[in-house]
Amino acid sequence: MTLMVGQRELTELDMARIAREIAREIQPLEILLQRAGIDSDAYDRIKEHPIFQTHLLEEAQIWSASTKQNLRERVSVKAASMDTVDIIRDADIPGAARVQALQFLAKLGHLGEGPLTKDDGSGRVQINIMLGGHKLSFDKESSEPKTIEGEAILTPGVTET
Repeated sequence: MTLMVGQRELTELDMARIAREIAREIQPLEILLQRAGIDSDAYDRIKEHPIFQTHLLEEAQIWSASTKQNLRERVSVKAASMDTVDIIRDADIPGAARVQALQFLAKLGHLGEGPLTKDDGSGRVQINIMLGGHKLSFDKESSEPKTIEGEAILTPGVTET
């Protein structure tokens, strides 16, 4: 089931994403709706939609799980992500600083290096793929870099300098 917002169709996935952002309250509702291209009349229709209401309820329950650890994490994630997103979007801040802010945001979301991506410095590459109940493993120990021997081939019309 979809809903028309302006000239575009709002899918169930769109509604789920909007519900998640609203439940987490990471940014003000007005800014969220503006970035999504949704005016107040369209939001009034969206918030009455049963699918949206279901997603909003689910997301609010997930986000507000009441353990001390979750509360601390939510507050710190919200504060850090708001500042970081502002840095990333500020075109006046040099590119290197914005890249560092993106890296920090990735770390904050646990998207960086972890037990599955850890580099032990050995040069070893191991790839594990699960297909159904079967595990495929590829393991390669890195050695000295190999040099590929060959001859240069000139392209017609190109001269060597």
